[in-house]
Amino acid sequence: MQTTSILAQNRFPLHGAWKRSVSGRAIDYVPVPGSYTTIGECTLEFTFSTPWADTGTDRIFLCTEGVISSAEFTLNGKVLGIAGPWVPYRFEIPTSLLQANNTITARVRDLLERFGPMPGRRNDGGLVRDLYLERRPKAFIETFTFRTVLTESCDAADCTVQAEINGVTKSPVSVSLVERDTQRVVAQVQAPAGQPITFQVPNPRLWSPELPNLYTISVRLDGKEPDEVQDLVGFRRIEVRGQDFFLNNKRLLLKGICRHEFTSRHGYCPPLDEVRRELALIRHSGFNYVRLVHSPQAACVPRLAAELGLLVSEEPGTCWHDLDDPTLSEPAFETLRRTVLRDRNVPSILAWHIYNECAPNVAFAKRTAALCRELDPGALLSFADCTGQDDKVKEMVAAANLSYYGVNQYSIFGGDYWNRMKKYTDKPLLFTEWGGCLLQGNPRQLQEVIDTFVRHAQPNATPRVAGCTFWAWADYEEYSRGGPAAPDGWTVEGLLDERAKPRIDLQMLSMMCYNMDYPEPIHLPKVEILTRMAQRKEAWQPVPLDAVAGDQAPLEAEVAKLRSKFQFRMPAAGLQIVAGIPFAMRGTDGLAPLLLGAGREELVIPVNRKIRGIAVLGHVAMSCGQNCLKGVYPSAGYWADMKRTLGQEASHYDFVFEDGTVGQPLQHGIQILRSNNINSWWKMAPRAPETTPGLQVELNPAFEVMRFDVWEQTFDKPRVLREIRWRLTDPTSIQALLALSVW
Repeated sequence: MQTTSILAQNRFPLHGAWKRSVSGRAIDYVPVPGSYTTIGECTLEFTFSTPWADTGTDRIFLCTEGVISSAEFTLNGKVLGIAGPWVPYRFEIPTSLLQANNTITARVRDLLERFGPMPGRRNDGGLVRDLYLERRPKAFIETFTFRTVLTESCDAADCTVQAEINGVTKSPVSVSLVERDTQRVVAQVQAPAGQPITFQVPNPRLWSPELPNLYTISVRLDGKEPDEVQDLVGFRRIEVRGQDFFLNNKRLLLKGICRHEFTSRHGYCPPLDEVRRELALIRHSGFNYVRLVHSPQAACVPRLAAELGLLVSEEPGTCWHDLDDPTLSEPAFETLRRTVLRDRNVPSILAWHIYNECAPNVAFAKRTAALCRELDPGALLSFADCTGQDDKVKEMVAAANLSYYGVNQYSIFGGDYWNRMKKYTDKPLLFTEWGGCLLQGNPRQLQEVIDTFVRHAQPNATPRVAGCTFWAWADYEEYSRGGPAAPDGWTVEGLLDERAKPRIDLQMLSMMCYNMDYPEPIHLPKVEILTRMAQRKEAWQPVPLDAVAGDQAPLEAEVAKLRSKFQFRMPAAGLQIVAGIPFAMRGTDGLAPLLLGAGREELVIPVNRKIRGIAVLGHVAMSCGQNCLKGVYPSAGYWADMKRTLGQEASHYDFVFEDGTVGQPLQHGIQILRSNNINSWWKMAPRAPETTPGLQVELNPAFEVMRFDVWEQTFDKPRVLREIRWRLTDPTSIQALLALSVW
């Protein structure tokens, strides 16, 4: 929480060189705030003179903003209390305990603690954040909440401020709300202590990553002994609608990065300017979201993020822990509680994450969700899961009413992410980690996954992803992991190297962020006539195919399976002149050929016309052979299958005339094309010598180029053709017929 001049002048920092002792023996001096290599347990000692005269009315506190992993503080021989990891603690000091000269000690424990040390981060110890004495009046503002309810159109906000007073007072509480950049006062209100303060702000300047408008709120306890605190606040509404996030009524796509608090040069105590520069680089690169892993970071981080236009999520330090173990779950619960109290008013907070890579735990999820909703009503809640226990994850999400799915997924294949998207469709899905050593420095595989995210992040994509968070922002020391992720004691998975210099991967991720908002034009399917010539002199007439009876939905489903993930929409063609013959293509919204295959072994095409000749557009086997490649479309067997099926009967026409029936076998590779223009992994131009190249449908030049040929038959005299019966002979194939004309 930011300080005002009243509070700042009543803080006395205990910063400097503290003497470090191990087992009662002094070994060196360490800086406070500062972090050092883990030591297990040590005692830090510092002497100082009392900064204030005893007025008899002041209350004095020892305040720490964060330690690793615990610190028991003692002043002049009296134990004040124990601070847990990461978050603020305040211990009241009896005024009689302070002397002219004072000695404060901290028994600091790091690796010996059960909760605090964790994998996946730099393991340091120390008093890593600000430590100070604080002088407050007998009654002071412990904390406050700032709540806003925006109208549906976001053009007005109902505001509520609730101040929690430590001590007894009859003095009123006043609130001032000021635009941070213009210093315009938008609200000044007052109410008795203990009562909520309400007011309305018309036309608030909304906070978003694009326009991070901020306000300074001052909450003051008036009277003879005034007290005042400040913080950064903003107006924004974050919602979940189906599979998407919405911010201020606009769809919000999370383009994220995983950031640790520590740096290689400064450990857990990076200077404020360095933190600002790092967050500014993240924002400049196109990201709008930072997952603050794996434990609560300094109070300045979410506030700098709010200034720069970055959303953040915070988590309590639960990492690979057994959440059924109360020696772990209880301190985690307390750490999360203090984190929410510290940062709940800051507009950059997207969500509270309850764990990272622990087993799904319904009881812990329900308890932490209830805590967060009590302290921060309306907050989004999630987690970062890597177990792959989809049913248990869904059970936990439903039981605790968590807001979205957070999944850590590492793979070099875009299809693996696509498969995870298909599993979670009732709420937004955020890939809370991806990348790592599998993709870092691997530009072609990285690009495939990037393309997957860009494609499936679009508003109407099916399946859909609501965002992704790359692991990790920067390299860091870690000696427990080993290669290939961490050779020579450095985890080399970052977009920045150990000297904080950007890698080429950062440029690729930056372009991903841009393309998610402004995707490249989608390849539009096209139909190309392969044999163009003037319309023939015969009076050709297209035959409608809509009257063909039977259900081909099962075959269409089989074709969809063959097409795997490349679900491109077929273009419409209408009436086309192919090889000089007019054909009316089946399908209005897109080409929809008649299909013949297992389960639909015969279909009847009514004609009822006197004809002399017939032309069929289609004559392609979309699948043939026993060993067709699964999941590839258009498919064709290996060369052995191609040779085996050559000349094999695929299907059979029976032309049913008024005066008799004429049969016509259709053979693979003779009258029926056995594959399409992309065969397995290569492009080819298959031929059936008794057909004429008809038209080509290009759905995607790398995956799906379909060819339909023209097969013709002339009869010796005009005859009334009642119908054509098309019977399947090769049950391993699916064959297509797109259009029919007669003369």
